[in-house]
Amino acid sequence: MDYYCLLQSAVSYIESRVRSEIDCGALCRSFGVSEPHFRDVFASRVGVPPGRYALSRRVAHAAFEISHTDRTLSDIALDYGFDNPDTFTRAFRRETGMTPSSFRSLRVPVGRVRLVAGAYGPGLKKTGNFPVIPLATEETMTKARIEKGDDACVLYGVQKVEFRSEEYTPFPAALRSCLNYMGQEIRYAYLMAATGAAFRLRWNPSCWDPGNVDIMNVFADPEEAFVRGFRAAGRTFSFMRRDADTTKEDFVKFIRAEIDEGRPVIALGIIGPPEACIITGYRAGGNTLLGWNFFQDFPEFGGGGEKDESGYFVTDAWWENPSTRMLMSIGEECAELPDASEILRKGLDILERETITHPNGCVHRGGQAAYRAWAAALSNDADFPSGMPLPQLFERLMCVIDGLTMVHEGRGCAATWMQELAGSLDSTGKGDLAALTRKAAGFFDGARALVDEITALPGYVEPGEKRALALAEPAFRKEVVARIVRAAELEHAAFAAVRELLGLWR
Repeated sequence: MDYYCLLQSAVSYIESRVRSEIDCGALCRSFGVSEPHFRDVFASRVGVPPGRYALSRRVAHAAFEISHTDRTLSDIALDYGFDNPDTFTRAFRRETGMTPSSFRSLRVPVGRVRLVAGAYGPGLKKTGNFPVIPLATEETMTKARIEKGDDACVLYGVQKVEFRSEEYTPFPAALRSCLNYMGQEIRYAYLMAATGAAFRLRWNPSCWDPGNVDIMNVFADPEEAFVRGFRAAGRTFSFMRRDADTTKEDFVKFIRAEIDEGRPVIALGIIGPPEACIITGYRAGGNTLLGWNFFQDFPEFGGGGEKDESGYFVTDAWWENPSTRMLMSIGEECAELPDASEILRKGLDILERETITHPNGCVHRGGQAAYRAWAAALSNDADFPSGMPLPQLFERLMCVIDGLTMVHEGRGCAATWMQELAGSLDSTGKGDLAALTRKAAGFFDGARALVDEITALPGYVEPGEKRALALAEPAFRKEVVARIVRAAELEHAAFAAVRELLGLWR
């Protein structure tokens, strides 16, 4: 008997019937095992008998409703099978250490916890502080299932990641999607701010560099943005890097261990360049991988290749891709989330630091220096000679688009997150800090709006070749540069407001 599958099925069975009485006999008959054997196995692996476990799950669901709704305690108790208020109070006190009414008055946070691989539900921690982790949407959880077979395991229901107006930076998008699958709702704008991506603008003054936009260029340490993202979610994590001593078997072992436990893996590469993607499963013992990748539908990176019926990419050539460089796991343990002031201090440092030297010797300009270098590159007519080959024009155009993306998406996320932060500060009686936060958010949003002006210019609105040819025109570039300069001025005002805000923060 595969006890892993038995327990997974039993826990899922109980969770889907948490509002009704659990018939252990019917459960055992459906699983084809004897009731005494099932009870012994369940108690030895879970730590409590199935009946006690089912009761604790009813209390956990009731606690979530007490914490997150205004429904009456008696209605909640009845919904979860407690006909007698005294019985409900005794069961609730045994699980939480307090009465239902005290629990509500204290607004004790109830988060989502992992029950078994791929299954999550409301959960209680009886000691210490822990972050509030709201439930994933019912639609997401309905689609979630695990397909497990010989040398294969696929997690279905992980939300797709792709380039779209709301999410254009792969790592925070992939992290948000994985956390949502694992039951933790988290805002993309928050992750953009916490990783530093919301505040970045990078420009390599030595060439037209297609890597300017890479999140690994935010800090001198290429992995710092990843570390900050996991910490911002309150999650433990581990990395496996591809180096001279790392084998394909090492990567396969890492991936299988995580997927078998119901946790998606974030990877760099797999398909296309070394950008973050999601591994959602494996087949053929790990030789074939499935998941979501921002580049999976790009013809040059495998578009039109094999796909799973879910839409997941399917590839057995992932190790041969030299851009497959790193794996990242997401731990189950939740810790305290970083204070907003810590995120702001790091954001201010990103805005003010004008030179970033990476371990490979590459130097990027940042902050105001990046704006100046960007404007200087566009103003240099020698870089746009008459009759310039179209591929070179497209190379320059892509660098310009990446710069516009960093400002538009990044400052838009910074403004969104800071507006939300201002609301939180208002609610705690810190109106002076809230006003400065909104002031900075307004400047960031102004920089974002200037990108909208650029993309509305007559030369820009025509896609493809016409847009590239427009970039060759000095008059068009002059219009773009004027707005870049204005965006730099607004950003300077924004970080002045952030500096003032942090000076008052207590």
